Amino acid sequence: MLRAIFLTADQTTKEKTMKQIVSRGGALVSAAQMKQLAIAASVVAALALSSVALAGGTLAGKYTTTIKSPAKFKGTWVINLAKGGTYTIMDNGQLLVRGKYSTTGSKITFGHETGNGACAKSGTYSWKKTGNTLKFTRVSDSAACSGRSGVLAHTFTQTR
Repeated sequence: MLRAIFLTADQTTKEKTMKQIVSRGGALVSAAQMKQLAIAASVVAALALSSVALAGGTLAGKYTTTIKSPAKFKGTWVINLAKGGTYTIMDNGQLLVRGKYSTTGSKITFGHETGNGACAKSGTYSWKKTGNTLKFTRVSDSAACSGRSGVLAHTFTQTR
């Protein structure tokens, strides 16, 4: 049961502030505390929604690019970024790499790779997606992973 408490004018300043207090289920909550709780709840809700969006993977999808030169990269490349943080890279229908990726803001790190085209070390790239177009820019990657950086230097188009 809700009830408001009203105080008389001859009470102390501390007691006067109690005028804004609402009794609710035996617990007393001031208007300032209610405002703080409302702000905190809003922040928590916003963080929860943004983490759901990230977990859903704004990058998740299948992307393709056709490379004509240099000759060593010539072909149709497909990168499939799964919602769970795994990825595959195929060249002309042949699976070359399986790995795991993670994103932080506009950066993606590829690592834990296996397969014929796998790199031993992780590589980090910034990414920009405009419509169905995805572009990677190398932030840091091993020189030994020139295949990964060479392919990711091209523009990809989302196919699903």
